[in-house]
Amino acid sequence: MASQSDQHFSSYPQQQQMNNRRGFSYVKAVTANQPTDLNLAAREFYPKAAPSFPPQNLPLAGVMHSNATTPSFDMYSSMPKPSHNLLDAVHTSPALTPSGSPPMQLGLASHQPSSHSLNITSAIPVHQLSLQQPTQQLTRQQADLVQESIQGTTYFYAKDEYVSPTSRQTFPGYSVYTGIPSHIYHMKPNTNSQDFFLQDEIKKEILHKQAIVMSEVEGVTDIPSEVDKYCNLVPLELFSKHHVSGRFRYTHSVYKAVNQKDGLTYCLHRLHGFKLTNPKCMTVIDQWKRVSSPHIVALREVFTTKAFNDNSIVFVYDFHPTAQTLAARHFTNVSNGYSSPFNIDGSARPFSAGKGARHAGQLSESSIWSYIIQLSGALRIMHAHKLTAFGLHPTKLLVCNNKLQINCNGILDVINFDSNMSTLSQPQAEDFHSFGMIVLALACNSELAFRPEQLKASLEHVKQNYSPDLNHLIRYLISRPMDVNINQVMPMIGARFYVELESVENRMLKIEHELNKEVENGRLFRALTKLNTILERVGFTDISWAETGDRYLLKLFRDYVFHQTTETGAPWLDMTHIVSSLNKLDAGVQEKICLTSADETNVIIVSYQELKRCFDNAFNEIVQANVKQTYGTS
Repeated sequence: MASQSDQHFSSYPQQQQMNNRRGFSYVKAVTANQPTDLNLAAREFYPKAAPSFPPQNLPLAGVMHSNATTPSFDMYSSMPKPSHNLLDAVHTSPALTPSGSPPMQLGLASHQPSSHSLNITSAIPVHQLSLQQPTQQLTRQQADLVQESIQGTTYFYAKDEYVSPTSRQTFPGYSVYTGIPSHIYHMKPNTNSQDFFLQDEIKKEILHKQAIVMSEVEGVTDIPSEVDKYCNLVPLELFSKHHVSGRFRYTHSVYKAVNQKDGLTYCLHRLHGFKLTNPKCMTVIDQWKRVSSPHIVALREVFTTKAFNDNSIVFVYDFHPTAQTLAARHFTNVSNGYSSPFNIDGSARPFSAGKGARHAGQLSESSIWSYIIQLSGALRIMHAHKLTAFGLHPTKLLVCNNKLQINCNGILDVINFDSNMSTLSQPQAEDFHSFGMIVLALACNSELAFRPEQLKASLEHVKQNYSPDLNHLIRYLISRPMDVNINQVMPMIGARFYVELESVENRMLKIEHELNKEVENGRLFRALTKLNTILERVGFTDISWAETGDRYLLKLFRDYVFHQTTETGAPWLDMTHIVSSLNKLDAGVQEKICLTSADETNVIIVSYQELKRCFDNAFNEIVQANVKQTYGTS
């Protein structure tokens, strides 16, 4: 017997693989050293239940039928109620499993009595079930056993009658906005009004962006109507033909334009009077095109043109409406004697201002750390692609919704192209130095911090008003350390990465909630479109088609939703009533309403389910007539 057992164990892996391929699995012994016999007379070996409905190969009303992609829902209200007489369908056996155990409760609450039961006369040891010889034929009874482990206890059921816990769920046959989730509700101040639509500030921001994208220019004659494949050029910055950009050494202008091939809006940066002498620089442009980061404005293409009546080179970037430069966002206000960050001793301020007090308009440290994290992430991606910004500047950093992006990438690569440059260590070190200078300017809230004569006062200002971590980071970056890289900067940021991550996730959750509110609007719009397609239609089949039958009920429903009046005869306007009524119509719920004609001669009590039937029938009649007219078929 021992050798036979050893033989069973040695053949187990091969047998298990064969069984898994056949679509069923066996259960090992409860105790590895001492196999336990499987008592099929115990209640846990009875099937949970097999529903007596529906007949085989027929869909079940009210139960979700799904395929590999999308679930579909049948009639929700016609689901038969489950029976609770499971024990009546099984034989009497020793009550080894109490009726209150999890499997029995699930079976009792989920299904009708089973018309099948196991043959309790054949008790098969567990170790024989799981350790059968590969050549031995498996009986149907052995193959149909399925195990389920609940709260540490293993239960066995017949495979053809086993129902997984997830299949016990039932779903409604409609969708509707379910309100604010609890994790969003506790994020913002509570309000008494129910919000069904997008928040005003988000809507205003989106509409503002759309207005900028659709903006046009009038009365400008020196802008060509078309440049390469771009048209509708609109200048985004006021510029003088005689003003030369100190950073690029060329006159620089920016336009918004529409690509005629894809219809999208892009941002065009033009360098006036630039003649490309070394086409090899386009290899660097190809590298920039492959960079993808939310904190780097993507470069799409570069081309030369004479459309402006000169030799110009144009850099095409993604267009970000409402974005402004970091300099315009934070450094446009002129400092006076009282708010200057460099009056450390307070001598130029009135007595009431006090010494060492936080200056008005000074950025919070959390905002500065947010900018630091975003800029460091952009430099990490940039340097990983063996590229450099050749130093950062506030006029070449964009801010949009507190998101910072490095702009004008690749322009200096073309202007300063040197085919003999063997390493980028020096330009990349300059990126970190300028990074520290920008953080210093943000902390001092002034571009004057860049000046060498103000450097000492700037550092003292940071030391007095900000944390030692920020002060240490700034001093490290502006000291031009040798072989600096992003891996040395990240530990200085430390756990503040988590704060930034939580802030981004919270904003994402709020935006997702706003999307959840808007996703149902398309469904209500379709319902309104169908309703107005049916109502007041003249000469479809006959003149009175829209005033009779199902269409008459829909006409009364339209008046119930939109044309109600108060007791004094004034129009009654309630958006909640309109949205709720349309949702109930689309869902076809059982709730009944009273419809009254305008002359009050007809009063009809009807349910939304009946109205939905009338609604679908009337619209399908119109669709069939359209198909017949268009394709000549019924």
